[in-house]
Amino acid sequence: MSAFYRFLLILISRALVMVGLMPLAAFAKAGVAHLLGDDTPKLNGRLSLDFRKHMDRQGMLTTLILGFGWSKEMNYDVSNLKHMKRDITLISLAAPLTYFVSYILIYNLSGALYGLAPDSILLASLFRILRGAAYTGLCFGVIALLPLPPLDGFQIFYQFSWPKFRRWYFSRYKQIMKWSQYILYGIFLLAIITDGEISVIGWLAGLWRWAVLDRLVFFHVNFMEIPYKIIKIVFGNNFFYLE
Repeated sequence: MSAFYRFLLILISRALVMVGLMPLAAFAKAGVAHLLGDDTPKLNGRLSLDFRKHMDRQGMLTTLILGFGWSKEMNYDVSNLKHMKRDITLISLAAPLTYFVSYILIYNLSGALYGLAPDSILLASLFRILRGAAYTGLCFGVIALLPLPPLDGFQIFYQFSWPKFRRWYFSRYKQIMKWSQYILYGIFLLAIITDGEISVIGWLAGLWRWAVLDRLVFFHVNFMEIPYKIIKIVFGNNFFYLE
């Protein structure tokens, strides 16, 4: 029962990412494009918090099953932007920054809520769901900043790259996109196969937490301080044992 309950909490956490954080990040990206003069995302229905406007079916399934996924690609017309380098950079930063800010807010909220009634099974479960969703969102933000096409990190890098690189990129566009996908899949599969022991995304997420994000979390909860009764009922007797 405890194993099933843990799986249920993980599933709810991933569903929260899918219907909450991913649409919010896409909405922020579309909103920045709109403010900078390009209504292409708005005309495509992306200036919305409705997850159905943003989700790709395959990306939705992998988000629920594996904990990582993707939304529909967002198109915008650079001819509508007044300062192309600056504006594309701002648009590309919108989604990752939304994930990072969400991480800070959700971590503080979950810690504050749990502190209201540490003996509550409901709040202990909610705590786990919120923390799981926030960390997954953080990983999504880290992924978005990777300098691999077509991710936001590459869009930022491309704006400030040298002309020779741009010519090389366009001359080998299809091959580069194919190998970029292989690299991304390899990163995800490596983390899954090694059960997180070797995870590029986990390492980068930890670096962001250590350098910036956790410095803005003020409601800290030590898992070892959660009453044993809650651990036993919700997560099972051996939750903290490594053997």
